[in-house]
Amino acid sequence: MELPLLKTLLRSSDYKANQSKLKRSIFSDDAAELYDLLDMAHAKYSHDLTPDEVYALWIADHPVATNTEKADFRDLLDDVQRSEALSEDIAQDVISKLHRREIGREITSLGINLSEGDTSAMGLLKALLDRVADSYSPDDFGPTTSKELDELLAISSDENRWQFNIHTLSRHLYGIGAGEFMIVLARPETGKTSFLVSLTAGPGGFCDQGAKVLFLGNEERTERSMLRAVQSASGMTRQQIADDPDTAMAAFSCAKANLEMMSVVDWNLDTVESFVHKMKPDVLIIDQSDKVGVSGQYQATHERLRELYRRLRELAKRHNCALIGVSQASAEAEGKTRVDFSMAEGSKTGKAAEADVILGIGKHSGDNEDGQPDHTRFLTISKNKLSGYHGTIAVMMEPDIARYNS
Repeated sequence: MELPLLKTLLRSSDYKANQSKLKRSIFSDDAAELYDLLDMAHAKYSHDLTPDEVYALWIADHPVATNTEKADFRDLLDDVQRSEALSEDIAQDVISKLHRREIGREITSLGINLSEGDTSAMGLLKALLDRVADSYSPDDFGPTTSKELDELLAISSDENRWQFNIHTLSRHLYGIGAGEFMIVLARPETGKTSFLVSLTAGPGGFCDQGAKVLFLGNEERTERSMLRAVQSASGMTRQQIADDPDTAMAAFSCAKANLEMMSVVDWNLDTVESFVHKMKPDVLIIDQSDKVGVSGQYQATHERLRELYRRLRELAKRHNCALIGVSQASAEAEGKTRVDFSMAEGSKTGKAAEADVILGIGKHSGDNEDGQPDHTRFLTISKNKLSGYHGTIAVMMEPDIARYNS
């Protein structure tokens, strides 16, 4: 790396751009001698240097050099000449890293001196830290927020979101877009997975709109969820699918092309993120997000969940995908038609703080008056940073075909 860097420093502009971070000690002994000469030459001359010019300066400074010394220095310059110079931005990054490494070495050395009782080392350490503080401060913050109305309106427009295919829901909350995080909250046996499958593979769902959907499951087998997706797309029961698989798969063709499912039992968030990076989905669904592991030490469950949901939100932004995470509701939501974020199991404020939308699925307790299961479901939006609507919407679940309808 030294030779390409020295080749780069022959250029006057590169030397001056990095002069404040260049130190003799970042080079080996032979290269350091050449650096000293470049440092002196650039201080005196304001143009690029050639190896022949550098050699001439060296000969002038070493009138009694032996033939061996002359040959060694000429060989070094020839090696530099044969090297490829670094580009301007790469050179700046390399020099910055070498500079920081050298500063770290100096700090370590002064720390050792302090531990051995050298009281003067403290003053030297303070002076060093004051001198190099700017080198360790970030200086690339990216652009500030746009003030262009077209761009601002486009970001918040429903045209950039995947529409929910439940009409009574989409009238109040059109859908979810890239970088947005939605939590679906419900008690067991309420129909959470069917709700997600219906939004994804049902008529007019995310897949029909052309979204690439990645469904990660860590509760029930994803083979069952995939079969539900076939049911939702085709409107056929399991028995009907078994009797006429060709018709079912023809109806499922669009969702089949756009939907991928993966069992992620025992996966942690780092593994999930690596898989998302590979698959690059438009919509990511995690059923259930509470069960995803997250690195770190936590004193209580609510601390772990708060950090998990914070990182899930960042994942959605970083990978520019819409993220729907499924969360269990606490026993407080049992038999309730209105399920809001205060009923989240394990963590309440932590989850609510991170989500753009929280949608709870509630139902009546028990069966209908005729003894038949009550498939009425109640979608309660208790947090909504996208459209501002808060309220409860009654819908019907069709469990035999894994669909939700208005």
